[in-house]
Amino acid sequence: MGVIRKVLGTAVVATGGGAAYLTATTNITTPLPTDDEIWATKSFKKLNRFQNPVVEDVCWKRLPLSQVRPELRNDEKALATEFCRGLWAGYAYAPQRIILTLALKNPKTENQLFDQKQLASSKYELGTRFSDHFEVVERTNNSIMVRAGGSPLEPGPRDMDGLLVASAKVDKAAGTVDVSLKTTFFNSVEPVRDGKKPTPFVAEVLHRFYSRAMVDNAARSLTG
Repeated sequence: MGVIRKVLGTAVVATGGGAAYLTATTNITTPLPTDDEIWATKSFKKLNRFQNPVVEDVCWKRLPLSQVRPELRNDEKALATEFCRGLWAGYAYAPQRIILTLALKNPKTENQLFDQKQLASSKYELGTRFSDHFEVVERTNNSIMVRAGGSPLEPGPRDMDGLLVASAKVDKAAGTVDVSLKTTFFNSVEPVRDGKKPTPFVAEVLHRFYSRAMVDNAARSLTG
């Protein structure tokens, strides 16, 4: 996964001190249900055309709607956008954000978002590119899907391709909102015959703690 592989450990170490807290306050579901929406999306079908093995999970957190900022409570689109801002502008992504900025910000990527202020204010419309590793490829009323695993300037197949989905779903009857970060990683270059996933198990574990930190941080940005 290029630079992400190199900085994932750094990011996890930076947030690892709160591992017990994150385990208690966020949830991980893996594997994803067979009827999960992501399997039917245009992007997943196109990128994982070989139906290769997938690293799959969703990290989610449930918040009382009463704790969510009033201007967001009745607007799932606004909630999803603000949650996405919290993911990429928050402390959990900070080490990776800084390293990718130093390594990849240059004249060729001048139209992409890199710094915290840009990521905290973006509307994450279709085609938005950031950190030279992510691009918004689909949007619904309550979700934002980005492609990961390589530079948007090189849109071809990748040995470590991926789709991340940030979403916010309100249950008015229960008075809650579920926010989540869904992840799928796979090889989009060629068929995988031996059933091998694109990352070792240890990397999966580290990734899930990283997701927990990002989700917890982003959820906090919706309250107050």
